Parts: sequence; structure tokens; C-alpha cells
Amino acid sequence: MTPALQISGLTRRFGDRLAVDAIDLSVPPGSFFGLVGQNGAGKTTTLSMAVGCCPTPA
Repeated sequence: MTPALQISGLTRRFGDRLAVDAIDLSVPPGSFFGLVGQNGAGKTTTLSMAVGCCPTPA
């Protein structure tokens, strides 16, 4: 079965700050999924990149 969302090696930096560090994730179709963590943990950045709305820094 093809995953509804599949991410491999997702990484994001803001200058010297590592926001997302090599995340691998596979979400099966029909399942519920959420990210939890402290403020600044990279949750919004991860989901933004997963759906393709995170601009590449210049």
C-alpha cells in the first residue's frame, strides 16, 4: 500500500541553526497523524516542507 505521506532524510537549516534533522516518516493512508513537541522543535517547519510550502532561503 502506498503511504499517504512519506518523507526521507528531511533536513532544514536557518543559517547555523538546525531546525529539522534528517527526519524519516511514513504515514499509512486512512490514519491520523500529529507532531507534538515544545515550541521551536520544528513541527511547523516539518509540515510546511512536507506539503511543499516552505520557501528555499536565498
